[in-house]
Amino acid sequence: MSKTSTAPRATALVDVFRDFPGTSRAIAALHLEIMRRESAFTKGERELMASLVSALNGCRYCTGIHESAAEAFGIEAGLLAQLLEDIDTAAVDARLKPVLHFVTKLALRPAQMVAADTQALLDAGWDEKAVFDAVCVCAFYSFMNRYVDGTGLESAPEELRRMGRQLVAHDSSQ
Repeated sequence: MSKTSTAPRATALVDVFRDFPGTSRAIAALHLEIMRRESAFTKGERELMASLVSALNGCRYCTGIHESAAEAFGIEAGLLAQLLEDIDTAAVDARLKPVLHFVTKLALRPAQMVAADTQALLDAGWDEKAVFDAVCVCAFYSFMNRYVDGTGLESAPEELRRMGRQLVAHDSSQ
């Protein structure tokens, strides 16, 4: 149940979308553009970034859904916990580590971003489009975390995992 009066009947994001369809259409379209279009990053890697940003922002709702979605797209279970402990020792492809450092810094200390942060991604073999994609995932989930937390959405962990799998199943059916 929502903690705020902005969406008093909302128990899931789809409820908020139903109650506020104008902004919801724009949000859904942006989600598809950022998370499902062609990218140097797999859908699983983008879902992993979304769950990392959400965890860093303290949004349990988005963290649970997108960690589950990342796993459904083939990301190793438990990887998010490893990343939160230490990106450098996490069992993730070495080429992805600078990206994860980048989105972590952008999520937590955006005013401290410098050219060297982008250069680290370029040096790891990513191109400017990939850098932009990482920025978009981080920015979108920073927004979504505030959107979800501001509307007061909460669910039990098993419900969040189910919603994450449902998100992937919906993606596969299109």
